[in-house]
Amino acid sequence: MLTGEGVKQILYSEIEDIGKEKIQAGIASSIELSQQYTDKIMRKCIARLAYESNDNHNDDIDLAIGTLCETLLHFMLTICTLPSERKVKTKNDLVLDVVVPNLQSLIKNPVKAIIIQIIKDKVVMDSKEISVLEFLQPNYMNIWLISVRPLLTKKYTTYSVFPNNAVSHKNYSNIIIDINDFLKEKRDKSFRFIH
Repeated sequence: MLTGEGVKQILYSEIEDIGKEKIQAGIASSIELSQQYTDKIMRKCIARLAYESNDNHNDDIDLAIGTLCETLLHFMLTICTLPSERKVKTKNDLVLDVVVPNLQSLIKNPVKAIIIQIIKDKVVMDSKEISVLEFLQPNYMNIWLISVRPLLTKKYTTYSVFPNNAVSHKNYSNIIIDINDFLKEKRDKSFRFIH
């Protein structure tokens, strides 16, 4: 089974093959290119994960792909200079994978914030974690769940690496465009780093 560090090495190897600066310049000129780069990087990394995995257990591959999703999302948020906070720990010890634009906005005005959770295994979340999420973000469509395969929920906004034509699921590769559109729609003025 591949470790999280092994997944990161595969990802950053593929990013270096394309060129980090090339990716950043392309996306800076057109945010829509994030979808093409995400697709290309995911396709190459998943092929390598499948090859380098010592076993053929879908659960292990799905866990590695879930880690890949999280790491690539962090990379893309950074190079796109989209405001976000990562690994935010709540009072109830629930860790929010990503909050857009930030925790302060989520607390002050939840309508202008998104919670993004990456589901790395088949057990989505327990009811306690879900109730904390829903308490923090009462607008359920602003709770975005990313999974390898489609989830059986229509309550939240869901993204899948392999959506398999599931009508209620969006393709993972569109998430950066959707985050950007959300921030524009909400007229977010959060500080953004310029590289």
